[in-house]
Amino acid sequence: MAYKTSNFKSLDPIGPTCKKTMYNSLAEAQDMIRYIKENRTVRDLQAYECTTCGMWHLTSKSKKHI
Repeated sequence: MAYKTSNFKSLDPIGPTCKKTMYNSLAEAQDMIRYIKENRTVRDLQAYECTTCGMWHLTSKSKKHI
């Protein structure tokens, strides 16, 4: 019996599900918001917990759009 290799070239490697910067906790995301506000001129930033990856991201959108 010969060994037959499978051709899985179409599979993507496992990677992050979201392309946005991920923060492990709300406190970590809020620290980054404080840092950004101290060093740049930006719109109001908020942190939110992502329903896709479970991590925290930053947004400048109001809560009603999340």
